[in-house]
Amino acid sequence: MAIPVYTSRLRLIALIYGGLLLLWTSLEDNSVLPVAILGVGLALILIAFWITRRFSRRNLNNISAALIGAAVGALGALMTALLMLIKVGLHSHLYPDYPFGLIGEMLLRLPLWGIAGAFAGIGLLLAWKALQAEKS
Repeated sequence: MAIPVYTSRLRLIALIYGGLLLLWTSLEDNSVLPVAILGVGLALILIAFWITRRFSRRNLNNISAALIGAAVGALGALMTALLMLIKVGLHSHLYPDYPFGLIGEMLLRLPLWGIAGAFAGIGLLLAWKALQAEKS
């Protein structure tokens, strides 16, 4: 599988994602699931920008898929904690939306999210290869 070339579709996805972030920051919500999904989405967009600009048209093997997945997973945990911190700073309630203990716990999960991302990257690459072999 070759890494695709950077296109303006990725920029459009990033703009739509930015609109979702603006909507999320205005809501009074302290649920962890939406911020975790947004954090992983931000990590996916950042890694996609970096990879399509730097490594386009190169073949993707199992090791590079695992490294990319691990980077997305670890960066996803980091971005989730950062988004929590940003929302706490923007809203500045007496009782924060996300207590600092919860933000710290999210950072403690960074290695596990990295491992899960590595497995997801390998799994997606193997699924892609299986679909391509089925077409042939």
